[in-house]
Amino acid sequence: MQLPLRILFLCTGNSCRSIIAEGLANHLGEGRIQAFSAGSQPTGKVNAHALAVLARHDVPMANPTSDSWDAFEGQDFDLVITVCDNAAGESCPVWLGQTLKAHWGVPDPAHVEGDQAVIDRAFELTYQQMHCRITRLLSLPLEEMAAAQLAHELDDIQRRCD
Repeated sequence: MQLPLRILFLCTGNSCRSIIAEGLANHLGEGRIQAFSAGSQPTGKVNAHALAVLARHDVPMANPTSDSWDAFEGQDFDLVITVCDNAAGESCPVWLGQTLKAHWGVPDPAHVEGDQAVIDRAFELTYQQMHCRITRLLSLPLEEMAAAQLAHELDDIQRRCD
C-alpha cells in the first residue's frame, strides 16, 4: 500500500465512534494515515463527550464536523472502516465503492444513560477499543502489504481488540 493510507471511518451518525477513530488515526498515524469520518445519517453535531475523551488523552481535533458520506462521494480511499455495532442490531452503512473494507464494531457510547461517571466510562471504553485497533494497524508494515493481506489483518485486529 502507498502511504499515507487514506481511511474513511464510517458509521450512522458520525458524532462519536467515527470521530474518535478519525482523531486517533490522524494523531497516532503521524503522517502514515490520513483519516476522515462520515455518517450515512449524520447528526450534524459532534458529541461533546467524544471531544472530551480525545482532549483527556491529548488527541487534537481541529474543527471536527459531523459529515454525510455524500461529502466524500467520488474520493479515493485505500480503506473504509465501519464502526457501527451489528451486535446491538444497529444497521451499518454500506460503502459501495471498490475500496478495501473492514468492520470494527464498537457499541455506541452516545446511547449510554446514567450519571457522568457512567457516561465517561462508556466513552473511555470506545476510546480504548479504537486506540487498540489503530495501534495494531500502525504496527503493520503497511508499505509492504498487498490489499488481501491487509484485509486479513484488519479482521484479526477486530478480534484481538474486542
